[in-house]
This record gives sequence, C-alpha cells and structure tokens, in this order.
Amino acid sequence: MIIRRAFYREAIQATVGIVAVLIVVFLLFGMTAVLNRTARGEYAQTIVWQLLGWETLRRLDLLLPLGFYLGVLLTFSRWYRDSEMTVLAACGIGLSQLLRPVLVMAAVIALLVGAAAFYVTPLAARAIQEVKAESGQRPELAGITPGAFTEAAAGGRILYAERVAPDGRMEQIFLSNPAKDRPRIVLAQEGYPFVDGRTGDRFVMLTKGWAYEGTPGQPDYRIVRFESYAVRLEQKPIVAPPATTEGLPTAVLLATRDTDASAEWHWRLSKPVLVFVLAIYAVVLAYTDARRGRLANLFIAILVYFVYSNLLGLGQTLIKKSQVSDAIGLWWVHALMIAIAAFLFYRRSRNRPLLLRLRRVRA
Repeated sequence: MIIRRAFYREAIQATVGIVAVLIVVFLLFGMTAVLNRTARGEYAQTIVWQLLGWETLRRLDLLLPLGFYLGVLLTFSRWYRDSEMTVLAACGIGLSQLLRPVLVMAAVIALLVGAAAFYVTPLAARAIQEVKAESGQRPELAGITPGAFTEAAAGGRILYAERVAPDGRMEQIFLSNPAKDRPRIVLAQEGYPFVDGRTGDRFVMLTKGWAYEGTPGQPDYRIVRFESYAVRLEQKPIVAPPATTEGLPTAVLLATRDTDASAEWHWRLSKPVLVFVLAIYAVVLAYTDARRGRLANLFIAILVYFVYSNLLGLGQTLIKKSQVSDAIGLWWVHALMIAIAAFLFYRRSRNRPLLLRLRRVRA
C-alpha cells in the first residue's frame, strides 16, 4: 500500500536521524565526564575511546525506543500540518488503519531493543568494568596528563610533566613521593621510561634535576643534584572486577534468585514492551494544528516519556526492596500506561478532545 510505504520511508528516516543526534549528544556529555576523570588521573588516556564506545552500546536499548517514538511522532505531525491526515480521513483511512504499520515497525524496533537489552547492554557493562579495572592496575606513569598534576594508580605519588611525547619522553617533571619515613620531591628537566632487561621491572629515568629528601628543618634533610635518577614504577596486583547485576548474562540472571536479579530481569524485559506502548502514544499525541504550534505536542510527548521511564525506575526500586512481588514486576506500570494510551486513542480516533470536559451543573 502506498500510504504504508510512505510512512515506513519517512518514519525510518526520522528515526535514524533522531537516534544519530541522540548518540552524538550522549557522546559529547560522556566525553566531558570521561575527560574530567582522565585529567584527575582516574583513567588512562588510552581507554577514553574504549569507554565512550562501550558506554554508547550500553545505552542503545534506551536510545532506540526514544528515537523511534519521536520519529513516528514527527512523521504524523508533519502529515497533520500538511493536511495529509485530513485527506486520509476523507478517504476513509483513520487512526486504526494507520496504527497497523506503526505496530509492524514497532515489532522490528522491539526485536533490536530486545537484542540490545538482553545481550549488548550486559556485554558492554562487563567490558566497562574490565576496562576500568585494567586502567586502575596500569603502571604509574601510564595515565599522566601533560600540564596537570596526576595521582599515581599505585604508590600514592603525585606526578606532573609539562610535556609528554607519544613515545613516553617527558619534559619539566615534578615527582612527589609522600612516604611517611622519608618524603621525597624530585624536579627534573627530562625523563623517559624503560624496562630492565634482566628483571623485567619498569623504570623511568629522570635526568638533570634535584632531589629534596626528608622533612625541612630536620637534621637529616638534604638536597641532592643528580644527572640521572631511576624511579621504579609500581603496579597494582591484578584483581578481577566485581560482578554487577547489570553485567550478568541473561542466562545467569535467570538462574540467580534474589531481588536485585529479579529487578534487573524485569527492567530488561520492559524495554521491548516500552516500544509498543510508546508507538500508541506517538500516534495519539501527533495531532497538531496551526493554533497549537509545532512544539506543543512534542513537549507533551517528551513529558509522557519521562513519566513512563521514571515509573519504570520506581518499579525497579520497589522490586529490589521486596515491596512488589516478582509476579507483578513492572507489569503494573505497563498496564497503567497502556490503559491511558487506549483511552486517549479511543478519544482521538473519534475526533474528540483527549481530556474529558467537566460540565457545569446548574442549580
């Protein structure tokens, strides 16, 4: 049918465009947070893009439903503004007939969201934990940022280098070792990392500098000028990252019997269901006219999405606290939102106001 093909073409283009914009916005905000942590020395520079990539995959099951919801909404909104919906209604094609291709497309999106929720998101969550754990076990100078004071991942040392070359060579170095027995501050013009071929230990060779050892004012305090000074780089022992409920594979999650696992299972299951419910709201809330403006329905639609998602978050918390049984899960949220959507769709399909008007009762 020509109308269905036109809807699929326009809705898919709108959905892809919105999802792309959401991913870009998410990357910008995520990059800001990751770079701040990198500047503080919590993450190594080498894992920035890995974290951003895995974090994006981790949020796909939330970005896809929102992109589809807004894509369908904007498609039908344009049809209303261009009077195409009026022409379709005059030809006997109402919202009930238009809902069918919307639900077909929702089924395809729900499959993608289900695959992301049950497989991709747990995989990404585990990968993020592993990358962060490996970053925390890195050698001391692996995460140094040029021009910023960085606390070492091991040993409690404070590191600073004005310039750091790609091969690891540094210039204008400050190193503080706050040892309780004998604190030491080292200033050097240059430095470079190397590995002892006999022992395999990692070192950094500092050249042309000064070392200040001890506590100022004490008899054993001394200042030493050196041409070369080797500092051994410590590394934390390898510790497996702790397992999180979000990162559990779906098969393991089903075999786990506790409230956290139950809440996570219902949370994953709710995401494909979310797609179908939002599809109905998109059809209902797409109506617009010249008097209301183009952004009125978009604002209401976003409000509905936030209310729905917050109710799901509240339901997940109630499951974790054992205040809602596992049999009920998050279905009460879906039932409530479906009932409201069905009522609104009934009113809209009969060309009635969405909200009931209260009539004045004369005495």
